[in-house]
Amino acid sequence: MNKNFDWGKELWHLLFFGCIGFTIWPLIVYYLGQNMHFDYFAKLPLRTWAEQKVYGPLSYLNFRSLISLSFLFFPLLLSFTIRSLLTLARR
Repeated sequence: MNKNFDWGKELWHLLFFGCIGFTIWPLIVYYLGQNMHFDYFAKLPLRTWAEQKVYGPLSYLNFRSLISLSFLFFPLLLSFTIRSLLTLARR
């Protein structure tokens, strides 16, 4: 194990990007979709987007809930990927 590993930094990173993924990220996607005039988002109310498309499938354990979880964890996974690539590039 690397002695320079900072658990506090890693936990704050996880908390920060996890919170962004579950709160801000779905709103960003919804409002960008509306501003770019996608028909799907233009006809879809925000409440329906949140309750039925993003957070609703999390109440069941099926394929749709895995898609929803992957959507919500996308900012966290993207940040981990970028950090890993930067670490590999420094070596």
